[in-house]
Amino acid sequence: MTDVTVSQPAIAIIGGGFSGSLVAANLLRNAAVPLTIKLIEPNPQLGRGVAYQTQFLCHLLNVPAGKMSAFVDEPAHFLNWLHQNGQEQVTASTFVPRQIYGDYVQALLKEAREKAPAYIQLEQIVERAIAIETLPNYTKVYLSSGRCLSVQKVVLALGNFPASWPKPIALLSNRDRYARHGWSAEATYGLNPEDSLLLVGTGLTMADVVVALRSQGFQGQIHAVSRHGLSPHSHQVTSPYPAFIDLETAPKTTRGLLHLVRQEVRSAQAQGQNWRAVFDALRPLTTELWQALPLKEQERFLRHVKAYWEVHRHRIAPEIAENLNAAVQSGQLRYYAGRIQSCQQLGDRVAVTVRERGSHRDLFFQVNRIVNCTGSNSHYSQHPLLVNLQQQGLLRPSPVSIGIDTAPNGALIDAGGNVSQRLYTLGTLRNGNLWESIAVPEIRVQAANLAEEILQSLSLKPMNRFESV
Repeated sequence: MTDVTVSQPAIAIIGGGFSGSLVAANLLRNAAVPLTIKLIEPNPQLGRGVAYQTQFLCHLLNVPAGKMSAFVDEPAHFLNWLHQNGQEQVTASTFVPRQIYGDYVQALLKEAREKAPAYIQLEQIVERAIAIETLPNYTKVYLSSGRCLSVQKVVLALGNFPASWPKPIALLSNRDRYARHGWSAEATYGLNPEDSLLLVGTGLTMADVVVALRSQGFQGQIHAVSRHGLSPHSHQVTSPYPAFIDLETAPKTTRGLLHLVRQEVRSAQAQGQNWRAVFDALRPLTTELWQALPLKEQERFLRHVKAYWEVHRHRIAPEIAENLNAAVQSGQLRYYAGRIQSCQQLGDRVAVTVRERGSHRDLFFQVNRIVNCTGSNSHYSQHPLLVNLQQQGLLRPSPVSIGIDTAPNGALIDAGGNVSQRLYTLGTLRNGNLWESIAVPEIRVQAANLAEEILQSLSLKPMNRFESV
């Protein structure tokens, strides 16, 4: 292997989706002395990741444009960019296509790169990082080509991992012929108008697949199954709602928190307020409430409340909700609560048995395609680079086994409980510690603070932390 050294401080960012691009942009904007940023991403298209590489304009953001700025200290940045780029009709309450947001992320990274002084360099490396080695004075990042980079700091911006297949589908012979992942480009292509589908999962990925199918004129039957059969709620205009939970006196049990929120929803509705306003008032406190719960209560929340939290908290654009409702009313889309029991190939179809929740009766479907819509996977064991780090003892799972364990500044915590001075992460991998760590409003804060942390640790800039909003 060729060992490539650098003559000035260097930072490797592994992952060039939204999270990695935003860390890079913050570094480019704020570094005051020579610095090299190595952005490692096998996809030559930076800034899009899974979420924003969609080719369907019917795939909309789940948050209105006025709340989607990439920069904490410039809340109108995205809205201003839209107006400057031919989208004058967009208002703060508009739900913009995700493809356009990907254009925005690419543009802001390009602008940050062009405006940075010559001594601050961004190097795009279109490769895959396969291993990391920490040495006394620097860290090596090994690439798939055989190259080896020497850097001072590494940021793992790996985004979301593909969902695992339920066991009955994983065991299906010729699975690749009949099954697709909801995030894949081919999930909705190659179907006949009269074909039928089974969507595994009824959340946000399911919504994406359904609207994509309908935009292509698909008229066949769509069955959507999940353990609870819950589908996302729509956004509605709400009035600001006052904080109703005090962190010092908040219940330290899942049951107690659930009772308090339900009580507040009833109170809000009695005053003519929408339950959505109550959930929005919780957002600034969500991480602190999660971290105050004992481990057993966090595990209880994940078992019993998580599915209900997600459909209320992670809402969809009204236009998407109308599309789904039309599909349900026409009979094209049907939701089921249950578990997949078996799959069997029958000619050009797959026979699927679902055990219905509650009644325990078996439901039988014959479908032409199965699409995995169970969303992102926070279990890192599928990622070779993270497996490599775990084998070296450089990381450990979070206490609830979702993502990895991190310090408040995003630094990895190793198997011995030591906080790394070299390795950092943000986004999905911090879900176990922070609970809310996947949306733009959270990630932009993490990206800004992480850039500040790195620059300060390299003595390139004083610390100036942002707070989550």
